[in-house]
Amino acid sequence: MGLFLALSGLIGAEPKNVKRALSDFALSHNGGFELKVERSTNDPNIGVITRNGPNTTVMYPDGFLEWNEASRFLSEKLLKPVFSLHIHDGDFWMYVLYQDGKEVGWFNPVPEYWEELPLEEKERWKGDAALIAELIPSLSTGAILNYFSEWNLDEENPTKAYPDDDFTNSDCWQMCDFMKKIGLEYPLGDDGSMHGDTFRFWTKEFRLHQQTTPQPLKSKKPWWRLW
Repeated sequence: MGLFLALSGLIGAEPKNVKRALSDFALSHNGGFELKVERSTNDPNIGVITRNGPNTTVMYPDGFLEWNEASRFLSEKLLKPVFSLHIHDGDFWMYVLYQDGKEVGWFNPVPEYWEELPLEEKERWKGDAALIAELIPSLSTGAILNYFSEWNLDEENPTKAYPDDDFTNSDCWQMCDFMKKIGLEYPLGDDGSMHGDTFRFWTKEFRLHQQTTPQPLKSKKPWWRLW
């Protein structure tokens, strides 16, 4: 199985307010939320919250599938723009953007990954740099426009969207370059270190698990680059 990641990126939201809203989401879904002091993801219900200036990133625990619903809830509750970010099976990254709880933006560099789409539906997933620049006043359209291109996963020598990026097109970790440009921090370092606070989280659908054997942290680099 490949890599699956789910995050919410909140623009202009303080961590303390995000934590309260996450707790409200969990309780409204017959679950719970509690802050923890963890330095690993040994517990499958552990997530991470980190702050970068006025913005906050939430990394959800492995196996949590309601990331879009949670992102919509956070946007509606806090009246902030929220990116629901996702890496799918290590193949690509994508997002759904919420404003005041409503879907307003979408991006998927491999829009027909699952099935062929009508032209109108495919167009919807092209991304909108101008819209994001409106929601993030400090951001220029040109700073992110190059990310919004369709990928060829069979391309042998993919290029970077911007020269200062760490990752190329056709690399799912390009998500981190995009996040950096819009002012969001990825919660884990290349060495697996956690940046921010950890929390334990569950819902009716995402059950509370017993702690299991240690799991590898979601570093941006393959394990063999960490030594």
